[in-house]
Amino acid sequence: MGHQKIVLAGALLLLVALAGFSRSIFTDVALSENNEISSGEFDIGISKDGERFYNDLKLFDFSDLKPGDERAVTFYVKNRGDLEVSRITMTLYINDLEDGALPPAEKEVDNTTDRGELSGYLVITGLSVQHGDITTDLAEVVGKTLKELDGKEIELFKGSLGEGEVLKVVMRVRFSPEAGNECQTDRVDVDMKINAEQ
Repeated sequence: MGHQKIVLAGALLLLVALAGFSRSIFTDVALSENNEISSGEFDIGISKDGERFYNDLKLFDFSDLKPGDERAVTFYVKNRGDLEVSRITMTLYINDLEDGALPPAEKEVDNTTDRGELSGYLVITGLSVQHGDITTDLAEVVGKTLKELDGKEIELFKGSLGEGEVLKVVMRVRFSPEAGNECQTDRVDVDMKINAEQ
């Protein structure tokens, strides 16, 4: 039995030795460092002339209008970011004001001396949006007054406005010939919010 123990111990030593030598001496490492994930820029700007674009810009100032006068507001919206814009809306916020003391002709008919009536007589006669060679007329707002559109979202564009692309928007407004003396020396402050969605 001593002999068997010696043979068994020798076999175990041989197995341990072989196991130790069976490890490969080749090694290799692969690294992936400084990986990044970043978001793109989503940015629109507005312009009067299509040249320089801003986040905040006064687009129009019409004064001394008389009933029957019509004016056009032209402005541009540019995708200044590197992400596609799929929808652009415009919301008008209207504030009617009396601009100073009431003249005698207005005083006789105006029973709201702290608030003007002008926005109820400023009628949209046209609103169009041009994207490339395609012009879309937004007939759903034609015939509505600024007062009726106050706080309402108007969809200007739905589609794909790529990086650097520009929309041209033309809005025509007419001072209704049916306006009376209650509108004399009135003023309307119009804030326009242009909203873009990805």
